Amino acid sequence: MENPGSLYKKLKTARGYTYNYLSVRGQAGRPTLLFMHGFPDTSHGWHHQISYFRTKGYGLVVPDMLGYGGTDKPTDPAAFSHLAIAQDIMDVLNAEGAYGVYAIAHDWGSSITSILSIKHSERFLGFVFIAVPYSVPSKFPPVELALKEQERVFGRPAIGYWTFLTKDNAAPEIEKHIESLLDVFYPADPEIWLTLMNIPGNLESFVVEGRRLASANYLPEIYREQLKNLLLQGGMTSPLTWYNCMVQGVNDDIINGLQPEDLLIRRPTLMAFAKFDYVAIENYVRPIMHQHTPPELLTEREYDTGHWIHLEDPLRFNSDLEQWIETVTKSRKIP
Repeated sequence: MENPGSLYKKLKTARGYTYNYLSVRGQAGRPTLLFMHGFPDTSHGWHHQISYFRTKGYGLVVPDMLGYGGTDKPTDPAAFSHLAIAQDIMDVLNAEGAYGVYAIAHDWGSSITSILSIKHSERFLGFVFIAVPYSVPSKFPPVELALKEQERVFGRPAIGYWTFLTKDNAAPEIEKHIESLLDVFYPADPEIWLTLMNIPGNLESFVVEGRRLASANYLPEIYREQLKNLLLQGGMTSPLTWYNCMVQGVNDDIINGLQPEDLLIRRPTLMAFAKFDYVAIENYVRPIMHQHTPPELLTEREYDTGHWIHLEDPLRFNSDLEQWIETVTKSRKIP
């Protein structure tokens, strides 16, 4: 059996950062699937999708996103401009000669896919958002104000964990207690997010005290150890900069110069809702997708899972994704 490591390539992008990514050439007539992960994850988090769609003859481009795995790990928040990262991804696609592409994103990957929709829509056949929706570029408010607004709208805060992840001591504390962080971010019981993720201060105390929870069965030990080792090898400062770049306003100016029509999604889009994701709340996610996606372009699927749909219910998700791709692709000519 082929070593998956042999499928990886390195590319230095136009702005000088080297990306590590899995690359599989597709069969004639098959589109390329671009998978983009979030926090805390790597390209290996797509293992169910890689094995499934590779056997079906699809092209695959699966990068370690900036700050993770074998990709460079800058710590300057400016390096994490979503516009710049989206261009990095375009550099990778250009190097691969990939033109009939579906962008499939989870967590922070959804922010980059949003920019790809706004700036490079013509290059894509469709977009897939898993748990976390399309995000409209905007000036990011202070976290405290965001929490108050969430409490007003949803009856509780949602991103209380940001108060820890954006602190100076977050990286060393997480590195000392990486198992505690993984227990929370990959929960066996998604309802623990109602306290440990939603409420400010709770994640910090849990991690700093080195507390533990039951391991999730959707993250088997072999993959958990791989993820832990990759995160610790590179350190947590760079991955956490995805959060710090937001609170420092790095992406605040993206909206400047954009017209309302630029913010509409112009390609077929699949939104996968996680019924038990207590951060990407469905009452928040669904209106955003409806506001920015013409109804004739939007397909919605709901899963009885937490945040990690593609890990928790891979059989159904892969089947739904394949059927949707086949339906869309039939109406398009694949280069």
